[in-house]
Amino acid sequence: MDQEPSNHLTQVLRKKEGSLVELFDGRGSSFIAEIVSLEKKLVKVKLIKVESSSERKGIKIDLGQSLIKSEPFSHSIQKATELGVSSISPLYTERTVVKLNPDKIQSRKERWESIAKHACQQCGENWLPEINKIQTLKEWIETVNAKNKIVLYPNSKTKLSSLKFDESVAIAVGPEGDFTDNEVALLKEQDFLPVQLGERILRADTAVISAISAIRTMCKEF
Repeated sequence: MDQEPSNHLTQVLRKKEGSLVELFDGRGSSFIAEIVSLEKKLVKVKLIKVESSSERKGIKIDLGQSLIKSEPFSHSIQKATELGVSSISPLYTERTVVKLNPDKIQSRKERWESIAKHACQQCGENWLPEINKIQTLKEWIETVNAKNKIVLYPNSKTKLSSLKFDESVAIAVGPEGDFTDNEVALLKEQDFLPVQLGERILRADTAVISAISAIRTMCKEF
């Protein structure tokens, strides 16, 4: 078992040899395991049985979000994971303020993955979202394969609540300051429909939570 969950078991939960623990693989399955040895930074376990195995439930949601400041972006990942998104793609956009040094990109991605794992542990979700590499908006939209595609855009006349969704949806969320007109035009060329979340101006991380929650409600999952 990796160092981080090992530390959590030994230092936070105070587990001992012989203790039974529940593990998950991030792909829908959870397991009961017995701790067989405790080392300084390593816990070894023996699988006892498969506790549960389930398909991912509900509409498939892929999130493309412009990079924003570290704390709000981490908040987005945490809440999007709790709300069951399938993938999260960090995006460079025209108004992106955050620029990561190349030598920090991998460590930042590992931190985002850790946040997603902790979110799954907290809410009992056995499916981890895929955290994709940082890419440009253009690169992302050219790879999106979803039945429904929307971009959050305050100037749109179309309300999110006026739409109907099924099967899958991709959501594009811009930075503070939103997408530029050129970016919205680019998104529309790839069949993204601009929608608004009402008259209130929402922070990017709040918009993520609001949009995902609204879509799941509209699909009668809540």
